[in-house]
Amino acid sequence: MSKPKTIQEITDKWHEVARAGEFDHHQGRRMALDQCRQYLQSLSKSLDMERARLRYLAQRLSDHFWAHNEAHRTKETRGYPGHHGCRVRMLHGSLEMHWYYNTFVRVKNGKGHAVFSEHIRRALKHRYSKPAFNRAHDWERPIIDETEAGFEIVRIMNANLTHMRRLVRANLKQLDSLEAHFDGLQPPES
Repeated sequence: MSKPKTIQEITDKWHEVARAGEFDHHQGRRMALDQCRQYLQSLSKSLDMERARLRYLAQRLSDHFWAHNEAHRTKETRGYPGHHGCRVRMLHGSLEMHWYYNTFVRVKNGKGHAVFSEHIRRALKHRYSKPAFNRAHDWERPIIDETEAGFEIVRIMNANLTHMRRLVRANLKQLDSLEAHFDGLQPPES
């Protein structure tokens, strides 16, 4: 019999050997446990890659906001300067998307401004509330709303990934327990 190549063939083979009498089930059990562990570890790494892709997409949303912000940095532009800013980053393996409010203070020598940033707290689970941006200029509001709507989607997707990671970790622990349980089974007396 040829070695299974597709996912369906592999699945069918596991179903077939589950009830086979002429099969080394001790070796099969070890193989199944090893493959389960490899799958869960691979899934964990895949979730890390997915989080990196989400970070990339969130950064594109942030860049879109900043492109509009930079377009309004002239003395002729109404509402200059834009006071709101956003940041996307990975911190300790966690994906973060934050907003802040900038205050500009003229420096003592009269050349330029010092910028003081105040973090805006997120009041809702996956989204900043509308009142968080009450101080936004008229030109800032639509682009903040657009960007925050995208951030909300990314935050929900990221929360789903976090939930999946918890499930993977829980299954790895249960797999260890199952392996210990199998190792503790007593053979039948003859």
